[in-house]
Amino acid sequence: MDDGDEPVPYVMDEGVLLPLLFPPPLPADDDATGGVSPSWVYLDVRAYVSPDPVSNATTAISTTTTGVRIHVSFCLARPPRLSYLCVHCPRPGAGAGDGEAAYRFTVDPRVIGTHADVALLRVPNPNDGLHRGIKSYDYFVYTAGGVTSLRLLPNPRVSPFRNEEVAIVRCSGGARYVIACLMPTIRRPMEFKIRRFDSDVGRWKSTAVSISEPVERDRVLPIPDTASQVVFHCTTKVITLAGDGAAVGWVDLWRGILLCDDVLDERPVLRDLPLPKPARSNRKSFCRGPPHYYRDITVVVHDSAPTCIKYVEMQTRPGDRPPPRQRQPPQHSSDDSDSDEEEEDVAYYWKANIWSMPIPVGSWEDWQMECTVDVTDIAVVDNVRFSELLPKIGNDPEETLRRLVTGFPTLGMDGDVISFLSKINRLDDKGWVISVDLRSKTLQGVAELDERKNFLFKRYYNTSEISKYLIKATGLLYNCCTLIL
Repeated sequence: MDDGDEPVPYVMDEGVLLPLLFPPPLPADDDATGGVSPSWVYLDVRAYVSPDPVSNATTAISTTTTGVRIHVSFCLARPPRLSYLCVHCPRPGAGAGDGEAAYRFTVDPRVIGTHADVALLRVPNPNDGLHRGIKSYDYFVYTAGGVTSLRLLPNPRVSPFRNEEVAIVRCSGGARYVIACLMPTIRRPMEFKIRRFDSDVGRWKSTAVSISEPVERDRVLPIPDTASQVVFHCTTKVITLAGDGAAVGWVDLWRGILLCDDVLDERPVLRDLPLPKPARSNRKSFCRGPPHYYRDITVVVHDSAPTCIKYVEMQTRPGDRPPPRQRQPPQHSSDDSDSDEEEEDVAYYWKANIWSMPIPVGSWEDWQMECTVDVTDIAVVDNVRFSELLPKIGNDPEETLRRLVTGFPTLGMDGDVISFLSKINRLDDKGWVISVDLRSKTLQGVAELDERKNFLFKRYYNTSEISKYLIKATGLLYNCCTLIL
Protein backbone atom coordinates (compact mmCIF):
# COMPACT_ATOMS: atom_id res chain seq x y z
CA MET A 1 0.00 0.00 0.00
CA ASP A 2 1.31 3.43 -0.92
CA ASP A 3 1.75 5.97 1.84
CA GLY A 4 -1.07 8.08 0.43
CA ASP A 5 -3.62 5.24 0.28
CA GLU A 6 -6.37 5.02 2.85
CA PRO A 7 -6.11 1.92 5.05
CA VAL A 8 -8.70 -0.76 4.38
CA PRO A 9 -11.08 -1.03 7.35
CA TYR A 10 -10.73 -4.25 9.27
CA VAL A 11 -14.04 -6.12 9.55
CA MET A 12 -14.28 -7.78 12.94
CA ASP A 13 -15.58 -11.34 13.14
CA GLU A 14 -17.98 -11.37 16.08
CA GLY A 15 -16.85 -14.90 16.93
CA VAL A 16 -13.42 -13.74 18.10
CA LEU A 17 -14.75 -11.11 20.52
CA LEU A 18 -15.27 -11.97 24.17
CA PRO A 19 -18.80 -11.55 25.49
CA LEU A 20 -19.76 -8.58 27.62
CA LEU A 21 -20.47 -9.80 31.15
CA PHE A 22 -22.35 -8.14 33.95
CA PRO A 23 -20.12 -8.66 36.99
CA PRO A 24 -21.67 -10.79 39.73
CA PRO A 25 -23.11 -8.97 42.74
CA LEU A 26 -20.92 -9.27 45.79
CA PRO A 27 -22.60 -10.60 48.94
CA ALA A 28 -23.53 -8.05 51.58
CA ASP A 29 -22.98 -10.42 54.49
CA ASP A 30 -19.48 -9.01 55.13
CA ASP A 31 -20.83 -5.59 56.07
CA ALA A 32 -20.03 -6.08 59.75
CA THR A 33 -16.66 -4.39 59.31
CA GLY A 34 -18.35 -1.00 59.15
CA GLY A 35 -16.65 0.11 55.95
CA VAL A 36 -13.10 -1.09 56.67
CA SER A 37 -11.37 -2.58 53.63
CA PRO A 38 -9.87 -6.04 53.97
CA SER A 39 -6.10 -5.78 54.41
CA TRP A 40 -5.56 -8.09 51.42
CA VAL A 41 -7.70 -9.84 48.83
CA TYR A 42 -7.66 -12.52 46.16
CA LEU A 43 -7.81 -10.41 43.02
CA ASP A 44 -9.08 -11.94 39.78
CA VAL A 45 -6.43 -10.89 37.27
CA ARG A 46 -8.85 -11.05 34.32
CA ALA A 47 -11.25 -8.14 34.27
CA TYR A 48 -14.96 -8.22 33.62
CA VAL A 49 -15.76 -6.27 30.46
CA SER A 50 -19.10 -4.76 31.35
CA PRO A 51 -21.77 -3.64 28.87
CA ASP A 52 -22.61 -0.72 31.18
CA PRO A 53 -20.37 1.45 33.36
CA VAL A 54 -19.75 0.29 36.91
CA SER A 55 -19.56 3.23 39.26
CA ASN A 56 -18.21 3.28 42.79
CA ALA A 57 -15.63 5.16 44.84
CA THR A 58 -12.78 3.32 43.08
CA THR A 59 -13.74 4.32 39.52
CA ALA A 60 -11.08 6.02 37.39
CA ILE A 61 -11.34 7.15 33.77
CA SER A 62 -8.75 7.62 31.03
CA THR A 63 -8.34 7.34 27.25
CA THR A 64 -6.63 4.61 25.21
CA THR A 65 -4.08 5.30 22.49
CA THR A 66 -6.87 4.78 19.95
CA GLY A 67 -8.96 7.53 21.55
CA VAL A 68 -11.48 5.29 23.32
CA ARG A 69 -12.66 6.29 26.80
CA ILE A 70 -12.01 3.62 29.42
CA HIS A 71 -13.65 3.29 32.85
CA VAL A 72 -12.10 0.95 35.43
CA SER A 73 -13.51 0.09 38.85
CA PHE A 74 -12.50 -2.35 41.57
CA CYS A 75 -15.07 -4.43 43.46
CA LEU A 76 -13.87 -5.85 46.76
CA ALA A 77 -14.78 -8.99 48.66
CA ARG A 78 -13.29 -10.71 51.68
CA PRO A 79 -11.19 -13.81 50.93
CA PRO A 80 -11.77 -16.47 49.82
CA ARG A 81 -14.23 -14.67 47.55
CA LEU A 82 -12.54 -13.06 44.57
CA SER A 83 -12.30 -9.31 44.21
CA TYR A 84 -12.27 -8.13 40.64
CA LEU A 85 -11.74 -5.31 38.17
CA CYS A 86 -14.47 -4.02 35.86
CA VAL A 87 -13.59 -2.39 32.53
CA HIS A 88 -16.05 -0.47 30.37
CA CYS A 89 -15.25 1.26 27.07
CA PRO A 90 -18.34 3.15 25.84
CA ARG A 91 -18.96 3.62 22.15
CA PRO A 92 -19.33 7.27 21.11
CA GLY A 93 -22.96 8.32 20.97
CA ALA A 94 -24.35 5.03 22.27
CA GLY A 95 -26.87 5.13 25.08
CA ALA A 96 -26.52 3.24 28.35
CA GLY A 97 -28.37 -0.07 28.36
CA ASP A 98 -27.88 -0.49 24.61
CA GLY A 99 -26.42 -3.90 23.78
CA GLU A 100 -23.97 -2.23 21.41
CA ALA A 101 -23.07 0.57 23.82
CA ALA A 102 -19.67 -0.86 24.75
CA TYR A 103 -16.59 -1.98 22.87
CA ARG A 104 -15.54 -5.60 23.19
CA PHE A 105 -12.12 -7.25 23.30
CA THR A 106 -10.49 -10.30 21.77
CA VAL A 107 -8.54 -11.01 24.97
CA ASP A 108 -9.18 -10.06 28.57
CA PRO A 109 -7.92 -6.82 30.10
CA ARG A 110 -5.57 -7.90 32.89
CA VAL A 111 -4.15 -6.83 36.20
CA ILE A 112 -0.45 -7.52 35.64
CA GLY A 113 0.65 -6.66 39.17
CA THR A 114 -0.07 -4.57 42.24
CA HIS A 115 1.92 -3.11 45.11
CA ALA A 116 0.62 -0.91 47.89
CA ASP A 117 -1.80 1.53 46.22
CA VAL A 118 -0.78 1.05 42.57
CA ALA A 119 -1.79 -1.51 39.97
CA LEU A 120 -0.39 -2.15 36.49
CA LEU A 121 -3.12 -2.93 33.96
CA ARG A 122 -2.79 -4.28 30.43
CA VAL A 123 -5.71 -3.47 28.14
CA PRO A 124 -5.97 -4.68 24.53
CA ASN A 125 -7.12 -2.24 21.90
CA PRO A 126 -10.95 -2.44 21.81
CA ASN A 127 -12.37 -4.42 18.87
CA ASP A 128 -8.86 -5.11 17.56
CA GLY A 129 -8.55 -8.63 16.16
CA LEU A 130 -5.23 -8.16 14.39
CA HIS A 131 -3.07 -9.40 17.32
CA ARG A 132 -0.02 -7.29 16.55
CA GLY A 133 1.73 -8.43 19.72
CA ILE A 134 2.61 -5.84 22.34
CA LYS A 135 1.59 -3.04 19.96
CA SER A 136 -2.03 -4.15 20.41
CA TYR A 137 -1.98 -3.36 24.13
CA ASP A 138 -2.10 -0.26 26.27
CA TYR A 139 -0.55 -0.21 29.73
CA PHE A 140 -2.12 1.85 32.49
CA VAL A 141 -1.16 2.52 36.10
CA TYR A 142 -4.13 2.73 38.43
CA THR A 143 -3.59 4.63 41.69
CA ALA A 144 -5.93 4.12 44.64
CA GLY A 145 -6.41 6.31 47.68
CA GLY A 146 -8.02 9.68 48.19
CA VAL A 147 -8.24 10.51 44.47
CA THR A 148 -8.14 7.55 42.12
CA SER A 149 -6.36 7.96 38.79
CA LEU A 150 -5.59 6.00 35.64
CA ARG A 151 -2.39 6.92 33.79
CA LEU A 152 -1.65 5.73 30.26
CA LEU A 153 2.01 4.69 29.89
CA PRO A 154 4.22 4.87 26.82
CA ASN A 155 4.11 1.53 25.03
CA PRO A 156 7.28 -0.55 25.66
CA ARG A 157 7.09 -1.88 22.11
CA VAL A 158 10.86 -2.11 21.61
CA SER A 159 11.20 -4.82 24.28
CA PRO A 160 8.07 -6.95 24.71
CA PHE A 161 7.85 -8.89 27.96
CA ARG A 162 5.77 -11.64 29.52
CA ASN A 163 3.24 -10.77 32.22
CA GLU A 164 5.04 -13.02 34.70
CA GLU A 165 8.25 -10.98 34.37
CA VAL A 166 6.79 -7.63 35.46
CA ALA A 167 6.69 -5.97 38.89
CA ILE A 168 5.30 -2.61 39.90
CA VAL A 169 6.77 -1.06 43.06
CA ARG A 170 5.56 1.95 44.99
CA CYS A 171 8.69 3.70 46.25
CA SER A 172 8.71 4.71 49.90
CA GLY A 173 8.13 8.31 50.89
CA GLY A 174 6.33 9.77 47.89
CA ALA A 175 4.30 9.38 44.72
CA ARG A 176 7.07 7.69 42.75
CA TYR A 177 6.72 4.16 41.41
CA VAL A 178 8.79 1.96 39.15
CA ILE A 179 7.87 -0.88 36.80
CA ALA A 180 10.63 -3.45 36.36
CA CYS A 181 10.81 -6.44 34.01
CA LEU A 182 13.59 -9.03 34.18
CA MET A 183 14.25 -10.36 30.71
CA PRO A 184 16.77 -12.99 29.60
CA THR A 185 19.06 -12.18 26.71
CA ILE A 186 19.69 -14.64 23.91
CA ARG A 187 23.46 -14.57 24.23
CA ARG A 188 24.18 -16.40 27.49
CA PRO A 189 21.97 -18.48 29.85
CA MET A 190 22.81 -16.36 32.92
CA GLU A 191 22.67 -12.96 31.23
CA PHE A 192 19.68 -10.68 31.86
CA LYS A 193 18.51 -7.13 31.39
CA ILE A 194 16.04 -5.09 33.43
CA ARG A 195 13.52 -3.03 31.50
CA ARG A 196 12.33 -0.18 33.74
CA PHE A 197 9.75 2.57 33.71
CA ASP A 198 10.36 5.27 36.32
CA SER A 199 7.32 7.48 36.96
CA ASP A 200 9.59 10.43 37.72
CA VAL A 201 11.29 10.10 34.33
CA GLY A 202 8.33 8.99 32.22
CA ARG A 203 10.06 6.62 29.82
CA TRP A 204 11.28 3.05 29.50
CA LYS A 205 14.95 2.18 29.85
CA SER A 206 16.90 -1.08 29.59
CA THR A 207 19.90 -1.91 31.76
CA ALA A 208 22.17 -4.95 31.69
CA VAL A 209 22.26 -6.76 35.02
CA SER A 210 24.66 -9.29 36.47
CA ILE A 211 24.27 -12.04 39.08
CA SER A 212 26.58 -11.73 42.05
CA GLU A 213 28.53 -14.69 43.37
CA PRO A 214 27.86 -17.23 44.69
CA VAL A 215 25.32 -18.59 42.20
CA GLU A 216 24.13 -21.60 44.15
CA ARG A 217 21.06 -23.06 42.48
CA ASP A 218 22.95 -25.36 40.11
CA ARG A 219 24.62 -26.89 43.15
CA VAL A 220 21.58 -26.95 45.45
CA LEU A 221 18.89 -27.74 42.85
CA PRO A 222 20.56 -29.12 39.72
CA ILE A 223 18.33 -29.64 36.69
CA PRO A 224 17.61 -33.39 36.37
CA ASP A 225 17.92 -35.30 33.11
CA THR A 226 14.14 -35.80 33.11
CA ALA A 227 13.40 -32.05 33.18
CA SER A 228 11.19 -30.36 30.61
CA GLN A 229 12.55 -26.97 31.74
CA VAL A 230 16.28 -26.82 31.14
CA VAL A 231 16.99 -23.08 31.34
CA PHE A 232 18.83 -21.53 34.27
CA HIS A 233 15.87 -19.33 35.24
CA CYS A 234 12.32 -18.91 33.95
CA THR A 235 10.28 -16.35 35.88
CA THR A 236 6.85 -17.67 36.85
CA LYS A 237 5.98 -15.13 39.57
CA VAL A 238 7.26 -11.80 40.88
CA ILE A 239 7.35 -10.75 44.53
CA THR A 240 7.85 -7.23 45.86
CA LEU A 241 9.88 -6.82 49.03
CA ALA A 242 10.06 -3.00 48.86
CA GLY A 243 11.43 -1.66 52.19
CA ASP A 244 13.78 1.33 51.98
CA GLY A 245 14.71 0.42 48.40
CA ALA A 246 12.63 -0.87 45.50
CA ALA A 247 13.41 -4.54 46.15
CA VAL A 248 11.99 -7.14 43.78
CA GLY A 249 12.33 -10.91 43.48
CA TRP A 250 11.79 -12.72 40.18
CA VAL A 251 10.78 -16.25 41.08
CA ASP A 252 11.31 -19.44 39.14
CA LEU A 253 8.95 -21.64 41.18
CA TRP A 254 10.97 -24.71 40.29
CA ARG A 255 14.41 -23.55 41.35
CA GLY A 256 14.86 -20.15 42.93
CA ILE A 257 14.59 -16.38 43.22
CA LEU A 258 16.70 -13.72 41.54
CA LEU A 259 16.64 -10.85 44.05
CA CYS A 260 17.39 -7.22 43.28
CA ASP A 261 17.68 -5.05 46.40
CA ASP A 262 16.91 -1.86 44.47
CA VAL A 263 15.74 -1.85 40.87
CA LEU A 264 16.36 1.91 40.73
CA ASP A 265 20.13 1.46 41.07
CA GLU A 266 22.09 2.66 38.06
CA ARG A 267 23.92 -0.69 38.11
CA PRO A 268 21.46 -3.18 39.60
CA VAL A 269 22.79 -6.52 40.81
CA LEU A 270 20.92 -9.80 41.22
CA ARG A 271 21.36 -12.29 44.05
CA ASP A 272 20.57 -15.97 43.59
CA LEU A 273 18.38 -17.52 46.30
CA PRO A 274 17.52 -21.19 45.70
CA LEU A 275 14.17 -22.50 46.93
CA PRO A 276 14.00 -25.36 49.45
CA LYS A 277 14.74 -28.79 48.03
CA PRO A 278 11.66 -30.65 46.78
CA ALA A 279 10.00 -33.28 48.93
CA ARG A 280 11.24 -36.80 48.23
CA SER A 281 7.95 -37.86 46.62
CA ASN A 282 8.14 -34.88 44.22
CA ARG A 283 11.66 -35.43 42.91
CA LYS A 284 10.54 -37.40 39.85
CA SER A 285 8.34 -34.50 38.74
CA PHE A 286 10.89 -31.79 39.55
CA CYS A 287 11.25 -29.26 36.70
CA ARG A 288 8.53 -30.98 34.68
CA GLY A 289 5.61 -28.91 33.46
CA PRO A 290 4.10 -25.78 35.01
CA PRO A 291 4.94 -25.41 38.73
CA HIS A 292 1.82 -23.48 39.80
CA TYR A 293 -0.17 -26.67 40.38
CA TYR A 294 1.87 -27.49 43.44
CA ARG A 295 3.84 -24.37 44.39
CA ASP A 296 3.36 -20.76 45.40
CA ILE A 297 5.29 -17.97 47.07
CA THR A 298 4.28 -14.68 48.66
CA VAL A 299 5.53 -11.86 50.86
CA VAL A 300 3.85 -11.61 54.25
CA VAL A 301 2.99 -8.01 55.11
CA HIS A 302 2.22 -6.64 58.58
CA ASP A 303 1.50 -2.94 59.16
CA SER A 304 2.43 -2.24 55.51
CA ALA A 305 5.94 -3.66 56.05
CA PRO A 306 7.20 -6.96 54.59
CA THR A 307 8.22 -9.39 57.33
CA CYS A 308 9.02 -12.69 55.60
CA ILE A 309 8.74 -14.71 52.42
CA LYS A 310 6.53 -17.80 52.54
CA TYR A 311 6.75 -20.69 50.12
CA VAL A 312 4.54 -23.76 49.75
CA GLU A 313 5.03 -27.09 48.00
CA MET A 314 2.20 -29.62 47.72
CA GLN A 315 2.68 -33.36 47.82
CA THR A 316 0.03 -35.74 46.51
CA ARG A 317 -0.71 -39.42 46.99
CA PRO A 318 -3.43 -41.81 45.79
CA GLY A 319 -6.81 -41.27 47.38
CA ASP A 320 -10.47 -42.00 46.68
CA ARG A 321 -11.45 -42.91 43.14
CA PRO A 322 -12.74 -39.71 41.45
CA PRO A 323 -16.17 -39.40 39.81
CA PRO A 324 -16.32 -40.00 36.03
CA ARG A 325 -14.96 -37.11 34.00
CA GLN A 326 -17.29 -34.88 32.02
CA ARG A 327 -16.75 -33.14 28.73
CA GLN A 328 -15.51 -29.58 28.94
CA PRO A 329 -16.88 -26.78 26.71
CA PRO A 330 -14.55 -24.90 24.34
CA GLN A 331 -11.80 -22.98 26.10
CA HIS A 332 -12.43 -19.37 27.06
CA SER A 333 -10.62 -17.08 24.65
CA SER A 334 -7.33 -16.00 26.11
CA ASP A 335 -3.84 -15.04 25.08
CA ASP A 336 -2.28 -17.58 27.44
CA SER A 337 0.24 -19.83 25.77
CA ASP A 338 0.60 -22.37 28.58
CA SER A 339 -2.20 -24.64 27.36
CA ASP A 340 -0.29 -27.69 28.56
CA GLU A 341 -1.47 -26.82 32.06
CA GLU A 342 -4.97 -27.96 31.14
CA GLU A 343 -3.80 -31.52 30.53
CA GLU A 344 -2.14 -31.95 33.91
CA ASP A 345 -3.77 -34.31 36.41
CA VAL A 346 -3.86 -33.52 40.09
CA ALA A 347 -3.93 -36.51 42.43
CA TYR A 348 -6.18 -36.69 45.44
CA TYR A 349 -4.95 -36.92 49.02
CA TRP A 350 -2.47 -34.13 49.52
CA LYS A 351 -0.45 -32.21 52.03
CA ALA A 352 1.18 -28.80 51.82
CA ASN A 353 4.60 -27.98 53.27
CA ILE A 354 5.05 -24.31 54.17
CA TRP A 355 8.50 -22.73 54.46
CA SER A 356 9.48 -19.23 55.56
CA MET A 357 12.44 -16.90 55.04
CA PRO A 358 12.92 -13.74 57.16
CA ILE A 359 13.28 -10.32 55.54
CA PRO A 360 15.95 -8.91 55.05
CA VAL A 361 16.87 -11.97 53.03
CA GLY A 362 20.14 -13.71 53.83
CA SER A 363 21.22 -17.13 52.58
CA TRP A 364 19.08 -19.91 51.11
CA GLU A 365 20.05 -21.88 54.22
CA ASP A 366 17.73 -19.55 56.20
CA TRP A 367 14.67 -21.33 54.82
CA GLN A 368 12.79 -22.91 57.72
CA MET A 369 10.02 -25.50 57.52
CA GLU A 370 7.16 -23.76 59.32
CA CYS A 371 4.25 -26.18 59.19
CA THR A 372 2.50 -28.91 57.23
CA VAL A 373 -1.19 -29.10 56.40
CA ASP A 374 -2.60 -32.52 55.46
CA VAL A 375 -6.05 -32.80 53.91
CA THR A 376 -6.88 -35.61 56.33
CA ASP A 377 -6.22 -33.28 59.29
CA ILE A 378 -8.43 -30.37 58.20
CA ALA A 379 -11.46 -29.92 60.44
CA VAL A 380 -14.69 -28.35 59.25
CA VAL A 381 -15.98 -26.53 62.32
CA ASP A 382 -19.69 -26.21 62.99
CA ASN A 383 -20.36 -23.59 60.35
CA VAL A 384 -23.56 -24.14 58.41
CA ARG A 385 -22.51 -21.72 55.67
CA PHE A 386 -19.30 -23.63 54.89
CA SER A 387 -21.14 -26.95 54.82
CA GLU A 388 -23.76 -25.57 52.44
CA LEU A 389 -21.18 -24.12 50.05
CA LEU A 390 -19.19 -27.35 49.77
CA PRO A 391 -20.36 -29.79 47.07
CA LYS A 392 -22.11 -32.92 48.35
CA ILE A 393 -19.80 -35.77 47.35
CA GLY A 394 -19.06 -37.29 50.74
CA ASN A 395 -20.78 -38.46 53.88
CA ASP A 396 -19.49 -35.38 55.71
CA PRO A 397 -17.58 -32.16 54.87
CA GLU A 398 -14.22 -33.68 55.84
CA GLU A 399 -14.73 -36.54 53.37
CA THR A 400 -15.79 -34.05 50.71
CA LEU A 401 -12.49 -32.16 51.13
CA ARG A 402 -10.55 -35.39 50.66
CA ARG A 403 -12.45 -36.30 47.48
CA LEU A 404 -12.13 -32.95 45.72
CA VAL A 405 -9.53 -32.47 42.99
CA THR A 406 -7.28 -29.88 44.61
CA GLY A 407 -4.29 -27.86 43.44
CA PHE A 408 -2.94 -24.35 42.92
CA PRO A 409 -2.01 -23.47 46.52
CA THR A 410 -2.16 -19.73 47.21
CA LEU A 411 -0.59 -18.26 50.34
CA GLY A 412 -2.34 -15.37 52.06
CA MET A 413 -0.48 -12.13 52.71
CA ASP A 414 -1.19 -12.28 56.45
CA GLY A 415 0.82 -15.49 56.81
CA ASP A 416 -2.07 -17.34 58.48
CA VAL A 417 -4.11 -18.66 55.55
CA ILE A 418 -3.62 -20.87 52.53
CA SER A 419 -6.19 -21.40 49.79
CA PHE A 420 -6.63 -24.01 47.08
CA LEU A 421 -8.56 -24.34 43.84
CA SER A 422 -10.87 -27.36 44.06
CA LYS A 423 -13.30 -29.14 41.75
CA ILE A 424 -15.31 -32.35 41.84
CA ASN A 425 -13.33 -33.35 38.78
CA ARG A 426 -10.84 -31.43 36.74
CA LEU A 427 -13.04 -30.98 33.65
CA ASP A 428 -16.02 -29.54 35.49
CA ASP A 429 -16.99 -25.92 34.91
CA LYS A 430 -17.82 -25.33 38.55
CA GLY A 431 -14.99 -24.73 41.01
CA TRP A 432 -14.37 -23.42 44.51
CA VAL A 433 -11.68 -21.53 46.36
CA ILE A 434 -11.20 -23.23 49.72
CA SER A 435 -9.18 -21.53 52.45
CA VAL A 436 -7.57 -23.20 55.46
CA ASP A 437 -6.23 -21.66 58.66
CA LEU A 438 -2.58 -22.70 58.94
CA ARG A 439 -2.51 -22.56 62.72
CA SER A 440 -5.72 -24.35 63.66
CA LYS A 441 -5.89 -26.46 60.45
CA THR A 442 -9.57 -25.70 60.11
CA LEU A 443 -11.60 -24.77 57.07
CA GLN A 444 -11.81 -20.99 57.10
CA GLY A 445 -13.89 -20.26 54.02
CA VAL A 446 -15.42 -21.54 50.79
CA ALA A 447 -16.22 -19.45 47.71
CA GLU A 448 -17.74 -20.62 44.44
CA LEU A 449 -16.11 -19.22 41.31
CA ASP A 450 -17.97 -17.51 38.48
CA GLU A 451 -17.98 -20.32 35.92
CA ARG A 452 -18.78 -17.93 33.06
CA LYS A 453 -15.07 -17.13 32.88
CA ASN A 454 -13.28 -19.15 35.57
CA PHE A 455 -14.23 -22.62 34.38
CA LEU A 456 -10.79 -24.04 33.58
CA PHE A 457 -8.85 -25.88 36.26
CA LYS A 458 -6.40 -23.03 36.43
CA ARG A 459 -5.76 -20.17 38.84
CA TYR A 460 -6.60 -16.72 37.52
CA TYR A 461 -6.22 -14.82 40.79
CA ASN A 462 -3.39 -13.45 42.92
CA THR A 463 -3.13 -11.88 46.34
CA SER A 464 -3.09 -8.09 46.57
CA GLU A 465 -3.01 -5.48 49.32
CA ILE A 466 -4.48 -2.71 47.15
CA SER A 467 -7.75 -3.24 49.04
CA LYS A 468 -6.29 -1.33 52.00
CA TYR A 469 -6.04 1.80 49.86
CA LEU A 470 -9.32 1.62 47.99
CA ILE A 471 -12.07 3.89 49.29
CA LYS A 472 -15.55 2.44 49.48
CA ALA A 473 -18.31 5.02 49.60
CA THR A 474 -21.25 4.72 51.97
CA GLY A 475 -23.86 2.39 50.54
CA LEU A 476 -21.40 0.67 48.22
CA LEU A 477 -19.56 -1.50 50.75
CA TYR A 478 -19.33 -5.07 49.43
CA ASN A 479 -22.09 -4.31 46.99
CA CYS A 480 -20.06 -1.89 44.94
CA CYS A 481 -21.17 -3.05 41.51
CA THR A 482 -23.83 -0.39 41.07
CA LEU A 483 -24.59 -0.03 37.36
CA ILE A 484 -25.44 3.32 35.81
CA LEU A 485 -28.44 2.55 33.60
